[in-house]
Amino acid sequence: MHNLGSLLCLLLALADPPPSSGPTAGSPLEVVAALESALADAIAKAEPSVVAIAREKGEDDVTTAVRGRGQEAEGAAGLLGGPDRALVMRGRIDVMPNEGFGPDQISFDFGSGVVVGTRGEILTAFHVVRGAKRLHVRAMGKQSFDAEIIAADPRSDLAVIVPKAGTGITPPRLTPMPIGNATKLRKGSFLLALGNPFNAAGQDGRPSATWGILSNVARRLEVTQEEPRSLKNYPTLLQLDAKLNLGMSGGAVINLHGELVGLTSNSANAAGFDSQAGYAIPMDAMGRRALETLKQGKEVEYGFLGVSLDTETLSNRVKSAQAGTPAAEGEVHANDAILSVGDIPINDVDSLYLAINYFTPGSNVILKLLRQDETLERTVQLAKAPVDGEVIATNRPSPWRGLHIDYTSTMPQTNFGPGVLDAMARGGVRITEVEASSPGEKAGLKKGQIIKSVGGRSVRNPREFVKAVANLAGPVKLDTDHGPFSVNVN
Repeated sequence: MHNLGSLLCLLLALADPPPSSGPTAGSPLEVVAALESALADAIAKAEPSVVAIAREKGEDDVTTAVRGRGQEAEGAAGLLGGPDRALVMRGRIDVMPNEGFGPDQISFDFGSGVVVGTRGEILTAFHVVRGAKRLHVRAMGKQSFDAEIIAADPRSDLAVIVPKAGTGITPPRLTPMPIGNATKLRKGSFLLALGNPFNAAGQDGRPSATWGILSNVARRLEVTQEEPRSLKNYPTLLQLDAKLNLGMSGGAVINLHGELVGLTSNSANAAGFDSQAGYAIPMDAMGRRALETLKQGKEVEYGFLGVSLDTETLSNRVKSAQAGTPAAEGEVHANDAILSVGDIPINDVDSLYLAINYFTPGSNVILKLLRQDETLERTVQLAKAPVDGEVIATNRPSPWRGLHIDYTSTMPQTNFGPGVLDAMARGGVRITEVEASSPGEKAGLKKGQIIKSVGGRSVRNPREFVKAVANLAGPVKLDTDHGPFSVNVN
């Protein structure tokens, strides 16, 4: 920012005194005026889409401000109406004052968000809304409304919330922001950040703006003990020269066209980082895929290959490919060097991780390998990477007889632990949830069991399971790692 200020001062100093009719065409002063106008126009275009978010946290940091949760409280609130909120507590309805969210009150737990959909979808950072039992949003035009999460992804630190709907609730008038392409950015690109610093926008819904240049296109923040490993722990973040203050997380990073090219995620207050820098999640191919998935209320899924690389030499050479993993089934061998995944070149562990995560589970991808002195191509079908942290999805695949299933590669053990590898080597799908009073529960099936076959037909992934159970009637025999089970219909 200091360099930009110096540049503008230099341009003004070099300029001849402008005539009374205005700056001379092409003069430095006119260039500065044009830049000023471009910045102001971009802000004016984008700021109606930026909102302030206040969070009221629940007990034990459990996230309950999710569509479909707490329906009793929502129903009571709809019946009572008015500015107060109703909660179901200990079997009775308590009407609570609208603490912290009144027109003249300030929340001390706040962040920012960006309207990204025509149905009021708001993109924000997951850490802004994580653990919330209530979310309150203020938007341009002094609009004020409660919101709920429809999907959240801890790996990308992104979440989408929507205004609460109900009888007697008038939907807010929100303007979505156009989505840009962060891959077109270069170091030195002019960028603006809009958000809710120090909860200033929490009073009138008007965001604050700051601007600077893109300092780096691929920065990382290191893992801390307080957070799981995520994409921001890999070289994916935009580093901004713009000043970001408390409350800017979840705000918009825009280009001079007023398009969203990033979502502010972190100001550099971690020890060892530039105290003047800010960071943003880029709207690149992976960011845009995550955004569109979350807007649908679905889980963001990431591909899984199942190799470990030689981290001591920081190379792209395979250290091991365990039996049952996509890599082993695709005939990837130890000591192979992975040159590319599809069209994405691979140089080290980070580039391989990000390339595989770009694809969704079940994708067939071509790996280019160097084995001794021979270049080979192998096609592998990716499994699903496990995600640390709380995954929220309100639009999930329908269960089969009360059973929700997923890839065995998502088993919640330590990375590539023996439990995961053994399960993958045996094949099958993992039961992630058994609905109460469902045929699956009545059959005695439990969360965490592995289904290896359906009616004698082996299954190795959710797609094969869904195909195997399609149109089956009557009792169905499932072979599991705990023996056979027969699942009836209701």
